[in-house]
Amino acid sequence: MGYSEGATTILRGFKVSVAVLDAFLAANGVHETYGTPNFYKDHPDNAPISKLLYNKIVGYAGAAGSDTDKNKFRVTMPRREGRTHSFVAYVTYAWLSVYAHRELRLEEDLPAEIPAGFEELRKEILSFAGPDKGIPESEKIGDDEGRMGLFAVYAHDLYGEYTPPWMVERYQAPQQCDQCDAVFTSPYVAWDQRQEHRIQVHGVRESRDPFPEG
Repeated sequence: MGYSEGATTILRGFKVSVAVLDAFLAANGVHETYGTPNFYKDHPDNAPISKLLYNKIVGYAGAAGSDTDKNKFRVTMPRREGRTHSFVAYVTYAWLSVYAHRELRLEEDLPAEIPAGFEELRKEILSFAGPDKGIPESEKIGDDEGRMGLFAVYAHDLYGEYTPPWMVERYQAPQQCDQCDAVFTSPYVAWDQRQEHRIQVHGVRESRDPFPEG
């Protein structure tokens, strides 16, 4: 398995204890998390939890869910090196990842409007926190159970793996200079050659590995 620095997810959705979430998952034939999230790269098509959330929401929304974006609905959990099992989980209806820094355009990237079917999903999940479900109070999160909000969650390694588009582009060839017609075609090093050219030939005051938003 490879290594990843992970990333921070900014999300709209609700907080839920792992114990309650896992009870919901088990009742729907999906493996429990035990505090370990799905791999980021598996969402949405290869993550059983994401698929379950989407199917539930579409089922609750009916005709209003015909154009629902399946990418919006996932579970994420905080995770840091050496602290690998979370007590809480977050169920999203809007989210974006931050590699290091980026502008947050809340109305565009993280709209506050709750999609059809999401509140019904939240209620179904929270029904597993009921006193008749047998989950000890010590495993719940009290008044925070089901709390809606805007949250930031960091996940370490492959569980939070996120590669911003600008990083993907740097490993592609060819790369063209934006100051002249020079083109660099060598696989894997075309970006470095482009940057060296821009610095040496055109006097561009920029590092060989600039760090844009994303």
